[in-house]
Amino acid sequence: MKKTLTVNISGSVFHIDEDAYVRLRDYLARLELHFKNDPGCTDILSGIEERMADIFRGKREHERQVVSLDDVKEAINQLGEPAEISGNDEGASRSRTSGSNTMDEEPPPPKRLFRDPDNKYIGGVCGGLGTYFNVDPVWMRIIFLLMLFGGGFGLLLYIILWIIIPKARTAADRLSMRGERVNISNIEKTIREDLKDIKRNIENLSRDRHDKK
Repeated sequence: MKKTLTVNISGSVFHIDEDAYVRLRDYLARLELHFKNDPGCTDILSGIEERMADIFRGKREHERQVVSLDDVKEAINQLGEPAEISGNDEGASRSRTSGSNTMDEEPPPPKRLFRDPDNKYIGGVCGGLGTYFNVDPVWMRIIFLLMLFGGGFGLLLYIILWIIIPKARTAADRLSMRGERVNISNIEKTIREDLKDIKRNIENLSRDRHDKK
């Protein structure tokens, strides 16, 4: 009989068998070692764990279902190994040629509809619709304004969509919104971009305060 453990991954509790736990622990340890000297280490690892938790939640049919070794292997296959991150060409090449079905051969995943918090005036509905339908969000805003002044239906529709469309809160959500693969390389890239934006905003704020003095 296999031992079952209880683990907390990104705020969610999972029951996992011992073999799966060992494999998951070793994988996360390799990731931590890979990113340990990176200024965004904590955020990157959190983003990866959030995606791992999403995958496990999607696999289970009930709260007590045990995460198996196959589930962990599938999650690792989706996320990729640290060697696949750009910059480690030798490792990436070896990983890409290790099986008959590779990520490069797979079609890109379908887009998922989210509200875009990075491209919003109110709730990010138009930004999310623009990304989903691959059009400039300005056109979506114009459509809502025309419906608003053409009978008021635009405001009601906007409120309904604001309620039913989830907000892209995590790096994985933003990647899914754009139809990009949710792997460690893209999660790392997305979080790095977020950190650069935060740093740029702080610098701009400090510069504005200095100019006002």
